[in-house]
Amino acid sequence: MSNLNAYEPQPRAAFQGYGTAPGGSGAVPVWLIVEDGVIALLAPGQSPTGFVDVFRVPVHQARVSSAAQRITVTVGGTAYPVLARPHGPVIGAGLAAAGSVAGLAGAGVAHGGTAAARAGNLAADASAFARQGGHELLAALRQSGAPVRRVGYGPLLAVGFAVGLLLVVLVTVVTVVAVS
Repeated sequence: MSNLNAYEPQPRAAFQGYGTAPGGSGAVPVWLIVEDGVIALLAPGQSPTGFVDVFRVPVHQARVSSAAQRITVTVGGTAYPVLARPHGPVIGAGLAAAGSVAGLAGAGVAHGGTAAARAGNLAADASAFARQGGHELLAALRQSGAPVRRVGYGPLLAVGFAVGLLLVVLVTVVTVVAVS
C-alpha cells in the first residue's frame, strides 16, 4: 500500500522586478522564480516566451538576501540584485539631497516636506515589493531550504534614525565647543 502523501509538492513563487541592464544603462524587467527546488532569473531575450534564463540552479547553490525593496541572489560569486521599483532609490537620494539643502538653508517647511516625501517613497517601495510577490518568493525559498537573509524597513529606519541622532549630538557638541 502506498502513502498518498509521499510526494509533497515543492513551494512555487515568483517575484517580478527590475534588474540592471547590460552595461549598467537602466533597468530591465526580470522574473525571479522558485519552483521544484530550483531558482531561476529570467530576463528579456530571444525565445518563444520572450524571456531567457540568466541562471537556473538548485536553491542550495544560491545565497539570497533581501533589504527593503531589493532581493539579491548570488550564484557562483556573481550577485544579481532585483528591485521592485528601479526609480525608488533614485527618488530617495534626490529627496535626501533636497532635504539636506533645505535644512542647511533653514527652510523648515521644505525640509519637513522632503521628509514626508521620503516616507511616501519608502511606502511605495514596500507596497511594490509586496504587490510583486517579494514576500511569497522569500517564503518559498525558505521552505525549499535556501538560506535567506531579510532586513526590512524597520531595522533600516532604526539605523537611519540612530545615525541622524548621532549627527545631531555631534554637531551640537562641536557648536557648543566652538562658541565657548
